[in-house]
Amino acid sequence: MPVTLRCGDLETTWLPEHGMVGASLRHRGGELLGQRGGLDAYLAKGSAFGIPLLAPWANRLDGLRYGDVRLDAATVKGGDVGLPKDGGGVLVGREWTVRERSEHRLRAAVTADEALLAVFPFPHELEVTVELRGTGLEVITVLTATGDAPVPVAFGWHPLFTLPGVRRDGLQVTLPVSRELVLDDRGIPDGRRQTVVIAPGALDERDLDAEYDGWDGDVVLRGGGRELRVRFAAADGYPIGHLWAPRGEDFLAWEPMTAPTNALVSGVGLQHAAPGERYTATFSVAVRSIS
Repeated sequence: MPVTLRCGDLETTWLPEHGMVGASLRHRGGELLGQRGGLDAYLAKGSAFGIPLLAPWANRLDGLRYGDVRLDAATVKGGDVGLPKDGGGVLVGREWTVRERSEHRLRAAVTADEALLAVFPFPHELEVTVELRGTGLEVITVLTATGDAPVPVAFGWHPLFTLPGVRRDGLQVTLPVSRELVLDDRGIPDGRRQTVVIAPGALDERDLDAEYDGWDGDVVLRGGGRELRVRFAAADGYPIGHLWAPRGEDFLAWEPMTAPTNALVSGVGLQHAAPGERYTATFSVAVRSIS
């Protein structure tokens, strides 16, 4: 069953029975998450909506092999360029176990089973805690290595943020990024980095799809009498951020990632949780009314 948390002007709905996806975040009744094709498209093809978890890895892999693991093309879902994407879709729609539920807080977990271990053979547990406060939402993700081998840490989230009634040309954004990981035409980092500056202003016709390991401060959306701030950093367990705002859509995704795209293959920036160890990562969303 959907779980709805409420605090002050905020309300959020999460679906533990469908992959622990965040289906809605509302401020004074106005929806703050992009819906796109909604739950049906998410379950059918892993299409992002709301706040989906990308696990056991986020974004693409450069082929069907990483380390000693060989993936079966028939069982893993690929993205638009045919590469294994977002854990091969194995956790999309998976039922999670609710461990705690109150008016303001939800905690749920999933343990790696046979299907997950087939694409990611590292015994582990994922636990997500969602807490709603008067000023915003906090999402805490804990990966625990439950077996005898270290577990690669490569998960992320793909939240789609929007402001009610605000079209793309009126959506004012502050994107304080400073260092970009250059991606090839498949969306795979090619090993280069470059310094970047994105001037504040309307999202308008900007077509954003880029990955960063350097930024300073919150990504901010303003418009329609609201301000929304997204906060995470390396110190919070997320050293990588990915911006996605495809032309023609009225949302912006600022994705917290524990490792760069393709880290399972390249090893670049890849961390591991030792047996029995917990890796904790947190991102938050603050919302307020502005004049």
